[in-house]
Amino acid sequence: MSTLHIFSKPLNYYSANQLENLISLDDRVLLLGDACFASKQFKQFSDALLVLEEDAHVRAIKLSHNETPISYDEFVALTLTSTQLITW
Repeated sequence: MSTLHIFSKPLNYYSANQLENLISLDDRVLLLGDACFASKQFKQFSDALLVLEEDAHVRAIKLSHNETPISYDEFVALTLTSTQLITW
């Protein structure tokens, strides 16, 4: 599997120009915490975003069709099957 990029803050917290060169099309992008509020901003990095279901629920965020909710158990499984993990 590819690299799993884990974001916990909205995209404007990071340097988007730098991220464009570090996230490939094969990588997965997981949003948790306050990054769930800014899912539309992260679309430039992945067509299918992963969102921690509990974090979206607590923040009353409704997910769009190209956002996949994942549980904590699925989150753990992703970390075990990913080649690399990068927490931003």
